[in-house]
Amino acid sequence: MFSASAQLRISRPSRRFFRAALLAALLLCCLLLTGCRQRDPLAAIVSTATDITVPLPAPDAALPRQESVTLWFRLGTEALLAPETRTITLTPAAPYELTLLQALTGGPSASSLELNGLFPPGTKVLSTHLQGRTLFVTLSRQIMNDFADEPSAWASNAAWAAEVPLRRHLAMQAIAATVTENCDVDQVVILVEHTARSGDSLRLRQGYYRSGDADANALAAPLHRDESVLLTPGNTLAVILDCWQMQDWARLYPFISRTDAATGEVRPAYDAFAARMDALPPLTDYTASTGSVSQDGQSAVFSVRLSLLSNGQEYAAEGTLRLHREKGIWRISLSQFTGREGDLP
Repeated sequence: MFSASAQLRISRPSRRFFRAALLAALLLCCLLLTGCRQRDPLAAIVSTATDITVPLPAPDAALPRQESVTLWFRLGTEALLAPETRTITLTPAAPYELTLLQALTGGPSASSLELNGLFPPGTKVLSTHLQGRTLFVTLSRQIMNDFADEPSAWASNAAWAAEVPLRRHLAMQAIAATVTENCDVDQVVILVEHTARSGDSLRLRQGYYRSGDADANALAAPLHRDESVLLTPGNTLAVILDCWQMQDWARLYPFISRTDAATGEVRPAYDAFAARMDALPPLTDYTASTGSVSQDGQSAVFSVRLSLLSNGQEYAAEGTLRLHREKGIWRISLSQFTGREGDLP
């Protein structure tokens, strides 16, 4: 038997323990009752959390990507460059400018039948280097070669003496136009693949243009964009009106829309077209406004003042001429010419 003092020692902490356990049990019951209570299914759910936007993964810069670009090629035998829109594939292994110019030197697409390449076969773009707003472009030595159709004695032939320098000028302007069209660049410096002694400069020489300059070894000037050789709406209209004035229907024919935007008429065969142009009053002179291009870039309108010859007398006719873009080339509908006889006495 325990003594009274021992019982006292045991009983006091036991009561404290029992009271703590009882309190804990009561708290547990309250929590269970609260947690088990079912929510009213019609009650609104209130969320205090703010909206969280999950960012999309950034595009992998190491993967190839495609981009639409504008390249400039020669239009037929015209002294003008016309644009071609094409999609090129860009990779991290090559600078954007290098890929762009490699597409240019490769020539126009097979579908662009009216466009011609301007670089001798084998010409390659070896490298590009951007310094400020100047792009340095190194071409392979084939850029100095003649085209296969150029005669060896071209300088003694009047037609070839004009054509050969023109080809080279347009080739360099194709580079300048393509670069300035697609890149934030002001000028281009052309270098040629090293073929001479190590101390020689790689800069393109003035003699490349075959223009008969006295100092053919002088360094060629940096290239800037020359709008006068680009087939802009204004330049196109000037060609069209010059053809009318000179009655050069063969040159004018490619600039006639394949489908008349006003009448839906398909462009007639050349002989029928020439007959209809022969029936028009001759154009002796003209002036034209700078014109305006539509917001979608597919048409351009010009105010014109035409001097037409009727019954041996000149009469002025004022009106508008509209051009439409077909596959990058500005053209005029045949109906823009016809019907003007009624404006004359």
